[in-house]
Amino acid sequence: MKAWLIALVIASLGLLWLVQQNHSLSAALAQSRQLAHEQNDTIAQLKAQLSATQTLADKNQQAQVALRLQLDAASTHAVQREQAITRLVNENDAFRRWYSTRLPDAVRRVHQRPACPSAGHCLQQLPAGQPVPDAGKRTAN
Repeated sequence: MKAWLIALVIASLGLLWLVQQNHSLSAALAQSRQLAHEQNDTIAQLKAQLSATQTLADKNQQAQVALRLQLDAASTHAVQREQAITRLVNENDAFRRWYSTRLPDAVRRVHQRPACPSAGHCLQQLPAGQPVPDAGKRTAN
């Protein structure tokens, strides 16, 4: 009988140990499931951010292509304009003389001065003793 009692106590202790191990493993499994769920949420958020970033990168690339096309068109237009000016200078004697005429001194000084932050500052830069010549009148240069 003593042997039965000892076997029963050992079996009870073994059963208690198994129940405790089962609870511990159940808690670890629940924690692992919670962690996996959080990681899945994080992965979904990262995928959404990646998609948004790729969309933004595609839009930026399309905008860069459009800007390059505009720059190329502007460069082509500038070259055509320069060629037209050169052609006109070579074809028209009166235009050639006008094109090669020096600007009046007051106009050259305005081009050499820094930009004016306001109209009051520009008035301070004009010489008091020398009036600005009328643009419609030719100078004797």
